[in-house]
Amino acid sequence: MMSRRRNLSLLLGGALLLGLAALMVHFEAASRVDTAALDPEPGPLVKDRRGQVLRLVPEAQGRKLIKLPPGPLPEAVAAAFVAAEDQRFWSHPGADPAALLRAAWSNLAAGRIVSGASTITQQLARLTYPGPRTYYRKTVEMLRSLRIEGVLSKEDILRHYLNRVPQGNNLMGVETAAYAYFGKRAAQLNPGEAALLAALVKAPGRLNPYGPHQTRLRQRRDWVLGRMARLGYLKDPDLVALQEEPLHLRGEPGRRPALPFDAPHFVNLVLGAGAQTPAGGRIRTTLDRDLQRRAEAVVRSHRTRLQKGGASQAACVILDNRSLGVAALVGSFSYSPRDQGFNNGAAAWRSPGSALKPFLYAQALDLGLTPAAVLEDVERRYRTPRGAFLPSNFDRLAHGPVSFREALGNSLNLSAVYLLNLTGPDTYYETLNKLQLINHPELPADHYGLGLVVGNPEVSLLQLAAGYACLANGGVFRPVRLHLDQPPGEGVQVFSPQAAFVINDILTDPMARARIFGGSLAMNPPQRLGIKTGTSTRYRDCWAVGYTPEYTLAVWVGNFNGRPTANLSGAAAAAPILADLAAEVFGPDPPQPFDKPEGVVHALVCAFSGLRPGPDCAHRREELFIAGTEPDARCSYHHPREPWHRMPANYAAWLHQRFQKGGEGKFRLEDFDPDLRQTFRNAPASGESSKSLAASPASRPPGAKLTLGFNPAIPYAGRAPALAGAAEFPVAVSYPLPGDRFLLEPQRETVHITLKAVCRSSVKSVTWFVNGREAGAAGPPYELPLELPRGKHRLTVSGHNGWGDSVEISVQ
Repeated sequence: MMSRRRNLSLLLGGALLLGLAALMVHFEAASRVDTAALDPEPGPLVKDRRGQVLRLVPEAQGRKLIKLPPGPLPEAVAAAFVAAEDQRFWSHPGADPAALLRAAWSNLAAGRIVSGASTITQQLARLTYPGPRTYYRKTVEMLRSLRIEGVLSKEDILRHYLNRVPQGNNLMGVETAAYAYFGKRAAQLNPGEAALLAALVKAPGRLNPYGPHQTRLRQRRDWVLGRMARLGYLKDPDLVALQEEPLHLRGEPGRRPALPFDAPHFVNLVLGAGAQTPAGGRIRTTLDRDLQRRAEAVVRSHRTRLQKGGASQAACVILDNRSLGVAALVGSFSYSPRDQGFNNGAAAWRSPGSALKPFLYAQALDLGLTPAAVLEDVERRYRTPRGAFLPSNFDRLAHGPVSFREALGNSLNLSAVYLLNLTGPDTYYETLNKLQLINHPELPADHYGLGLVVGNPEVSLLQLAAGYACLANGGVFRPVRLHLDQPPGEGVQVFSPQAAFVINDILTDPMARARIFGGSLAMNPPQRLGIKTGTSTRYRDCWAVGYTPEYTLAVWVGNFNGRPTANLSGAAAAAPILADLAAEVFGPDPPQPFDKPEGVVHALVCAFSGLRPGPDCAHRREELFIAGTEPDARCSYHHPREPWHRMPANYAAWLHQRFQKGGEGKFRLEDFDPDLRQTFRNAPASGESSKSLAASPASRPPGAKLTLGFNPAIPYAGRAPALAGAAEFPVAVSYPLPGDRFLLEPQRETVHITLKAVCRSSVKSVTWFVNGREAGAAGPPYELPLELPRGKHRLTVSGHNGWGDSVEISVQ
């Protein structure tokens, strides 16, 4: 019997030991703690360059969290939470036996859990590993708290707790609550404000500072202050004063705390850039919040004006040229559904119109041209791989011979396309690529053709601003920066410092743009800015850029849905915003001028020919040159005892059109009678024109370009050595183009075409041939109207010296 009892006891004892061992193993596994998990991962806190908060992004579970910064814990906050939640925190090992006994008695008396007796360490365990409130969970939390106390200091435990504690309104942590409720850091809170945050722990929802129970919240705050006084954290006189203070909260009663939501388009750009969030979740950006708010106000102030002109949106960018940091970025009139305002107009790709021209002109300077070079601003058809291209100026006029400086300053399309045809689209395409303005590198230069210079490649406002910052920085391109911690990009020397300086001088020169923009106040602001505008096809996009050595300001106006405006231009729509932004950025102080680099010289030139002035040149001006490109040849436009401006024969068609309208002025053709009635006596009657309905995409054969370069027989200023061999045809067919096809009208057997030629030297007349047969001779403007029957035709033009050109066309 005794043996049986002994065996039973041993069996029960063994089972109990096994059960206890299993229980210990279970609780050991259940109470394991990952100390890294105690430290919450915040969402990004985006700040401006001065540390002002732009936006607090929620963390993974949707709560807003700003962690306490490194360093000592805020004294008042630590005291308030210890007094309210765990007065023996600094002495217990993670669990408080006295509090446990008190809570056990209260719970037994109530028959349910009414008091938890949770220490701050236990609360940290529960916040890190949430679950239902049961005795089992309470046991696991207690074990976890003991283990946490074994590996972390009391200061670290309190820091993790203060970063995790719920503070109502979806706010997590005392630093977040201090900013949301009081607009300050936790370290700046007084004891009364700290006590209010500690009071929220009891019931963050019911005691919502913006809710209907502010009286209860104040009572709970005063209770916490009383506990702080009893524990020696406050003196009695301070306690009385603090308990008499009303609640001073940020924002309005009844509303949730309004956390900053500044520069939304910019912040979205920062968050979408893919950069890793730094430790602590704080992102320091290049933005200047104060300047941002002023820029937003400026853009909004133009809303009514622009809407009347059919533009529903606008955007702007302000770059700090020295750091390439974005100082301000406004993506739309308002970040809202209205007019698709959530779209970012500063980052969207749009056609920039003429805003790309300065980069072509800077490239041309490095190829050897000068600001005094005369460019042809005449109507001309061009054959491109994508078909015939017939550019026109914004004012629908052809201005004839214009200086390089005036052509750029007045944004003349005809001369810009002429210059691109001269330098070659491939070279310009590579220049734009270096400026990161080609967003589809898989498409070759031929895809854009001569339209490269008038806005065919789509770019963003931010990209365009970076391109102009390259000019401001002496031709060195660097990509824009959004983060202060982002290292500056490696610089690429796209243009020489001398070319960049000359372009800056042209764009800051009010006289250079006086022909087209002289009457515009917005295009001539008090500040001396480099200014350039752009307008895309059908007036869809309006651009304006202004820059100084310090800043680049860029503006876009249009509609996000691509709808055309009511004939708004960059000068009319975007430039007024630019002028107001400049006033905000620079104030009454004039911007610093650009520093002139070595290798830039001044020389006196004839204002019409751009050459060294002769004794009969009445109009002269000082011009800038890259050293070594000053003109050697003397002006050929002006002769002794003559009032005329004698131009080369390639301007014959332009002068003939002016003569027909009575606007020839003092312009005459070199080596021809000054009486234009005699010069153009054999010209075809006004209104005779071809009826070309379509053009094939066939290209002109190599070497058959019509209007390239400078004729060596004509002393143009600043002739580019790299381009000296471009003029191959002193006499060339300008219309029709090679491969043109003409359709017969019903009931007709012939089509009426006016053949047109360009002569690069003074040719009294040219002879036209059709399929080898002479069709007639023509003097200036070297045009011959013909009726051509169905079939293929070879059209040839020849000068007196045997030079000529041929094209093949068809009539169908």
